[in-house]
Amino acid sequence: MAKKLNTNKGKNSAKYESRVNTRTMQEALRNLKSRFATGDVKSMKEVAGSYATGMPFALGIGYETMIKRFHNPELLTLGDILTTADITETDVEIVLAVAMAEARKNHVKRDISALLPTE
Repeated sequence: MAKKLNTNKGKNSAKYESRVNTRTMQEALRNLKSRFATGDVKSMKEVAGSYATGMPFALGIGYETMIKRFHNPELLTLGDILTTADITETDVEIVLAVAMAEARKNHVKRDISALLPTE
């Protein structure tokens, strides 16, 4: 039997949170949008640091999860990248390029020689 596609768009909506200053959130998102557009965002840490109180609510993840993932871009999920692009109204390719560049810079190549036959 085929799986049903999730067509419920309402489940991916942020709810009001009293700790989030709406003007500060709007300014942080506007700032990130322009910085992504001009290529000024060099690290995904800058997304988490733009408004540390409100950004987890906008991203739909907890604060510690946000810090862990955005400070270690290898841990970012496709959902995190898509949501970041959505909330900043930025092309997903731009957000992905920033995340990939930082992940490549921090990546340590995995040695699998022990799993291969010796000659």
